[in-house]
Amino acid sequence: MYIALVNIHGLVRAENIEMGRDADTGGQTRYVIDLIKQLADYKDVKVDLFTRKIGDKRVSSDYSQDIEQISESCRIIRLGCGGKKYIRKELLWSHLDEYTDRMIEYFRKENRVPDMIHGHYADGGYVAGEISSIFHIPLVFTGHSLGRPKQSYLLSTGLTQERIEEYYNITRRIHEEEKALRKADLVIASTEFERDELYGSYENRGDAEFAVIPPGLNLEKFFPYYHYEIQDPSITEEQKLAQYQMLRQLGRFYSNPDKPIILALCRPERRKNIDVLIDVYGKSKELQAFANLAIIAGIREDINSMEEGEQEVLTDMLLLMDRYDLYGKMAIPKHHSPERDVPELYRIGAMKKGVFVSTASVENFGLTFIEASATGLPFVGTHKGGVRDINKHCGSGVLVDVDNPEKIRSAVKKILTDEEYWDKLSKNGVEHTREVYNWKSHCDQYLEGLKQVGRKHAEGKAKQAPYEKSLAKRMSSISNLLIVDIDNTLIGDNESLEKLKEILKEQYEHLGFGIATGRDYQAARDVLEEYGVPVPDVMITSVGTEIYYGSEEYFDKGWSKYISRRWRSEKIKKALEAFDELELQGYAGSQRDHKISYNLKEGASAEGLLDRVRSALEEHRCAVNLVFSHESLLDVLPYRASKGHAVKHVGWKWQIDFNRIITAGDSGNDRDMLIGPMKGIVVSNHEESMGELKSSRKIYFAREECAGGIIDGLKHYKVI
Repeated sequence: MYIALVNIHGLVRAENIEMGRDADTGGQTRYVIDLIKQLADYKDVKVDLFTRKIGDKRVSSDYSQDIEQISESCRIIRLGCGGKKYIRKELLWSHLDEYTDRMIEYFRKENRVPDMIHGHYADGGYVAGEISSIFHIPLVFTGHSLGRPKQSYLLSTGLTQERIEEYYNITRRIHEEEKALRKADLVIASTEFERDELYGSYENRGDAEFAVIPPGLNLEKFFPYYHYEIQDPSITEEQKLAQYQMLRQLGRFYSNPDKPIILALCRPERRKNIDVLIDVYGKSKELQAFANLAIIAGIREDINSMEEGEQEVLTDMLLLMDRYDLYGKMAIPKHHSPERDVPELYRIGAMKKGVFVSTASVENFGLTFIEASATGLPFVGTHKGGVRDINKHCGSGVLVDVDNPEKIRSAVKKILTDEEYWDKLSKNGVEHTREVYNWKSHCDQYLEGLKQVGRKHAEGKAKQAPYEKSLAKRMSSISNLLIVDIDNTLIGDNESLEKLKEILKEQYEHLGFGIATGRDYQAARDVLEEYGVPVPDVMITSVGTEIYYGSEEYFDKGWSKYISRRWRSEKIKKALEAFDELELQGYAGSQRDHKISYNLKEGASAEGLLDRVRSALEEHRCAVNLVFSHESLLDVLPYRASKGHAVKHVGWKWQIDFNRIITAGDSGNDRDMLIGPMKGIVVSNHEESMGELKSSRKIYFAREECAGGIIDGLKHYKVI
């Protein structure tokens, strides 16, 4: 089984994960890396993790490697999109179609398509959904965190919908989550809470088939605290040194470093409610007498250089520390290594008979609770969310209403002062975490879920039902691709068209068929149906500004995104209002998102018109491509768009050699798709201006008109 995972955002590498560096490099990154490493141990599984390639001096050069080989059957594949700069996930949405095209190109070059594709988070779910549709393979989705609950929380903090939209692009995120629920063959959740409550607010919740599979934990790393006491020989010198250094770092803050520790470990985010814990501790002289407080809130150099939200949280922490005069009792270290130091922090807390506390009001899952429990450190956390599953399985903590400070204080005091109770919770955590939250169990359930999806897919019962030939398989199976204009090329001579239709039917296995037309998509479909022309593999419409594929009407969003650069339609229309000889075409489909079409008014002269239009648009800094055809039609397109560029994009995307693409046309708007590197056919009923192309070695001027000329050209190029 070849599984492709898609995890686009964050900083992703196999070792030394920069957990907590920013909001995009956290538990999700840890999960996908641990998952693929464990899957690599299965003999019948090959797995690739697809993420974004980043070449940015601010981050490690590790993230610019094209391929990171983890084992013989496991790799991280990095593909570029949106430039090289590292940007937060909310800014990636406009670049995801580019990433989709890169993945298609990659699979075509590798000549292998995954059996399953698994998208992580809404952005990865979008890309995985596109690949699933193109290659007709099953789609698996894991949301990790969800947009609707996020939006509700942010609104509750007083943020306006406009501000949330501006920063988080929340509407797009929720839309893609809804789409993923509708399309996915399997949705994997970590907890029953996530499945029942977090997804419960989604309209397509009922369309999804869920599997609740608790994630695993690296139990070799999060071993129990008492292994130091029994001098476990597997403990490395690096781990011993990390613990010693963390003890020293914490000790710098404390007047009495031998006290138990109340430990909090999270990112400096408002929803983590770190201020609540400091407030509880600061108001309780009893807790201060029993224990020290340690807040491990991310990594920082200078608070002023951090994001606005993190600045506010950290500033509030320092102000509370000062208000309650917690100097000598409270530690807020600036640095720690997420990979090396976090397990030691939990073990230090357990060695000192302390407690781990999270005052976040809701936890979708609660990985830190499992980590603490695995080392033998009891916890106190919210009675809402995924942590309920953890405590049900492990019995290693106390769940409280974190909106009630007295409940938090009482639970912390109980654990710190009742030695027998502490021992019970600690023992439960060590034992039960290993029974439930191990990667072997997770992957066994994960692979069984995928195999069931695979069986349904083979039987045609899956959401992405199999077709005789998927789009990708079809495009890779053809020997040549014929792309022709419609008017006066494909149609115009019914007798020769019937012959061409018969040839296309006979040669279907080897000869791909496409059209490139100035008509819009619907008008093109209508005329093809009228003449009984088979559904094309490729439809390039609206003078090369739109590309569609196959009977499934798959729209090429990557092309649309690519040509949209510097396209300012309203500005263009305004600039051309001064040209009295031009009038906007008014028939249905004439004006498109990336095409503005004009008629030359009757009696108006075309002489010098293009030069004057071009000068006017350049003066207004509008980068365009002008296509003038039939002596009366002017199409204004994005500067990257044309029939020829669209044909080249199809060739690049599907790895079809340009020498195997044959184009045919008759007029000026066909010109750039006829000029190399493709092979061109000009039918004999061509416009007079096309005669200028007769000197080209790669263009054949047919002896027949319309479809007859196409057949003549196919024979000339020995395609038939």
